[in-house]
Amino acid sequence: VSTQSTGSSGINAEYGDNICKMFFVSLVSLVLLGRVIPAPTTGTTDPVWEPTTGPDITSTSAPSDNICDEILFGAGPLNANYGQDIAHRLHSMTVEDIKYYFGVSVTLDNGIPTVNTNLTANAQRVLPDAPVAGYDGAFLTQAMKQLDKVLSNMDDPDWAIVNYSLVEKIAHSFHMSELWARSKSHYDMLTMEPLSEEVCECLTSSQSDVIPALELLALKIKFPGLTSGQDTPPAAPPAAGRKGDIGKAYKLYIETGKKGPAGSPRVARSADQIAPGYDIYAAHVPKTPDEYSLSIDVEWNKEYRRHLRNFDFTGTDEDVIRKAREELVDGDEGLEEHLDSEAGWDAWREGFKNMDDFGNYQFAAYMHCKLR
Repeated sequence: VSTQSTGSSGINAEYGDNICKMFFVSLVSLVLLGRVIPAPTTGTTDPVWEPTTGPDITSTSAPSDNICDEILFGAGPLNANYGQDIAHRLHSMTVEDIKYYFGVSVTLDNGIPTVNTNLTANAQRVLPDAPVAGYDGAFLTQAMKQLDKVLSNMDDPDWAIVNYSLVEKIAHSFHMSELWARSKSHYDMLTMEPLSEEVCECLTSSQSDVIPALELLALKIKFPGLTSGQDTPPAAPPAAGRKGDIGKAYKLYIETGKKGPAGSPRVARSADQIAPGYDIYAAHVPKTPDEYSLSIDVEWNKEYRRHLRNFDFTGTDEDVIRKAREELVDGDEGLEEHLDSEAGWDAWREGFKNMDDFGNYQFAAYMHCKLR
């Protein structure tokens, strides 16, 4: 570079030396801090995340329950409802969804657990790895890909969620996309300001609340009303080929901060509706202690979480149903109203719009720990 003043060559040389020194010090600092941000990539050049040697759903290397509770939501960034919040957002995630919403290409052995969409008798309910959705690449938008996926399975009564109508399955698919999209901003923030190793160890360990909550969710999706505490048997997947018999279905939890059924949006019942179905309302368990006036509710949540962690979800459907009906009672009766009217959609829409964004943050924290 040419200069215009006398003696500028010496000044430029000194300036260049200083710039090099500053660059070297900055680079070393970034490497030592583990904060080097990879350059943006596109297409087939995107980095492929490989499973690490850190905690996964089979890991027991994390600290004890009490220590992890303190790390995660005692003095940590989450709250006591993290297991349910994360399970809700995990349960239908696929390899393609992870790539689209979080920008990371994962392998088939990705360690992101989900609920199995195969609801046939005794099929594995929780999968250790998010599956490939197989979206039709001929469609450009994510909405058309998801719509095609739902409609392509519309004749299969053992797919995705028991007793959902076609409209409800479509609404559910788009609802999950909304949650993942809202989680992305939190995920990006955590990429810049990572959680500590001890938080991630506790959050992704098999000793956390995530896998038990996902197992319970899988049961409720397949056998709605199972944990209601009522004497009536839970709903079961309809026999293959049976159509038009809309019955009790899994209840979609909306984190509105309300106490429970008393704050539930209700959906108008049509004259020809024959049985309960899919519902949306606040969770049974408290999100934070100050939302409840009675300490017994907080203690119930603590004891229920501990009991859920120790519950044995292995065995045949019949075995697990029997045990869950006796040991996992939480009053969840499943959906009482189906989405079959404008009034029904008004309630669903308001429920979706009023969801607590902190649940998205907790899910983003889990994905951050799993994918980093």
